[in-house]
Amino acid sequence: MNYSTTAVMATDVGMRNEEKKSVSIEAIRKKFSEWGCWPYQYQMYNLHEGFRDISRLPYPLSMSSSREVLMDDDDGFYEECKRYQGFDFSIEPTMVGEAKHCSYSELDKMTNFKNPAEIQKTFTGRLFHGIIVEGSVTRPAIVKTWDYLLPMKPWNAPRLDKFCDEIELLTDERANTHPNLVKLYRYCFDTRLAVVYDAKFTSVLLSDVLLSDDFGWNDRMKVATQLADLFSWLHDKGTAVGCVTASCIMIDEEVNIKVFDFGYVSNHVNEDTNIPVKVRVGSDAPEIWKGMFALTSDNFML
Repeated sequence: MNYSTTAVMATDVGMRNEEKKSVSIEAIRKKFSEWGCWPYQYQMYNLHEGFRDISRLPYPLSMSSSREVLMDDDDGFYEECKRYQGFDFSIEPTMVGEAKHCSYSELDKMTNFKNPAEIQKTFTGRLFHGIIVEGSVTRPAIVKTWDYLLPMKPWNAPRLDKFCDEIELLTDERANTHPNLVKLYRYCFDTRLAVVYDAKFTSVLLSDVLLSDDFGWNDRMKVATQLADLFSWLHDKGTAVGCVTASCIMIDEEVNIKVFDFGYVSNHVNEDTNIPVKVRVGSDAPEIWKGMFALTSDNFML
């Protein structure tokens, strides 16, 4: 077998692998377009977990009066939950790159979605401590959700395409090998939308230490340098990201960072691409102030 034949075979294998990944992503996108967000919105945990945090309401209410407001505004919620009970969430294939889909029961074993396990809010929902168990080996994980908790403002509902965009980014070998990006371990679209990050080294957030007296100039410069390198890397690979804040970044004792949340992600951009983003004064990059569109809107403030 000569070199050219070997090269052609290797190319064919690479194309088949890329096609397999592409089909997986597109299969999920296609199903989401058929389902819509309703199977995720009409789940009882959205009521129970949402009303635990009364601060989500625009005005103070007791737990009982909150539920009365729900019944007044949407007395069909319980009926819709019954309708979607037992909904078929199966999609084939379930492997995307090296990340595998996990069922809701498997996800629930990694974290219990109780307040003590919650780390913070995110752009899409919440961040939780978790545990990965493989045989006799356990290691820490981070679970990020796409939430439809009640009471929910319709314009703030998580977009299903953003869920797919993140999976695509973190399984794309052209872009996901950077040391300052989290590693995707599992993803779940069964009953609840969530991803599981393999967080071997840290679950401390940059926002927790940023204002500390011990976090000096050298530490800030190390973080800024890592972020600049990550953004440059992503742009070289044709990936655009939105707003990144200190609460979107995990950091270890040696000031190494892992970015786990973006305001926007797109893997298919070039210099002529317009990216729809939510404009937030003082937090997004200046480039977004072109109506409601931007080119590559990376921004971070230390």
